[in-house]
Amino acid sequence: MRIDRVHQRVVPKVPSATAATRYDFIRAHHEGAATLAVLATSSGIAVLILATRLLAA
Repeated sequence: MRIDRVHQRVVPKVPSATAATRYDFIRAHHEGAATLAVLATSSGIAVLILATRLLAA
């Protein structure tokens, strides 16, 4: 009878400088995405307001 080992995933240790750089990149990416979402939402609301005024006139 053969007993197989449970496969364990090996996670390499990342130097702290690399981890900090990766964290900064991810944080900047999310901040940029949040800014774009705010701009898209505000411009969408402005278009709806203008369209409502044009249709109401």
